[in-house]
Amino acid sequence: MTFDLTKITKTFSSFEFRTWDPEGVIFYGDTNPKDDWFMLGLRDGRPEIQMHNRWAQFTVGAGPRLDDGRWHQVELKMDGDSVLLGVDGKEVLHLRQVSGPLDTRVQPILKIALGALLIPSSNLRFPLVPALDGCVRQGTWLGKQIQTSASAPTSLRSCDVESQPGIFFPAGTHAEFSLQGEDSSASFCLNSLWAQGQRLDMDQALNRSQDIWTHSCPRSPGNGTDTSH
Repeated sequence: MTFDLTKITKTFSSFEFRTWDPEGVIFYGDTNPKDDWFMLGLRDGRPEIQMHNRWAQFTVGAGPRLDDGRWHQVELKMDGDSVLLGVDGKEVLHLRQVSGPLDTRVQPILKIALGALLIPSSNLRFPLVPALDGCVRQGTWLGKQIQTSASAPTSLRSCDVESQPGIFFPAGTHAEFSLQGEDSSASFCLNSLWAQGQRLDMDQALNRSQDIWTHSCPRSPGNGTDTSH
């Protein structure tokens, strides 16, 4: 998203946020990626703000854990030289003398990226893994309501899918089967395998991994369905 700072009248943003992921970028913004940028993210499940401009350079974390799969209301406001962060109606962080009026920026265009950085992660003051598996909805950015998911394929991920423990798998997790005996192979059928609210097609798994061999399971009498094994 891009904003003309000379036309901004409201200096607050708010949105609802949900995730099981304990680390990553919620949003990043800058007028100049070298010396005027801001990042709101999660580290160990808690909100973290990193800021770098001519008034202040810092990294600070505060507030409750947000990686519980529930919807949380997040508000960020610039008030004079201060930045305020609120979670679920409560102020959790108030930083003073860290900013200046938006209309004094050398570059009048502000760029905001949701769930991503516009700079290398190594350029952060305290690097983190930027990828964040989560949902943002009902966002108001600098006083403007913007449909943030208009260009996203709705068939891939949906914020409306019921969230529960087990649908998020941290990076590096895997399932392992221990097979006993001389025969090191196993044959079984998986019926209605779902992840992240989407039904998995195991017949397509071979396209991504040479460690999985699949073919359709026998049709079950009476229901005419086939799955994969």
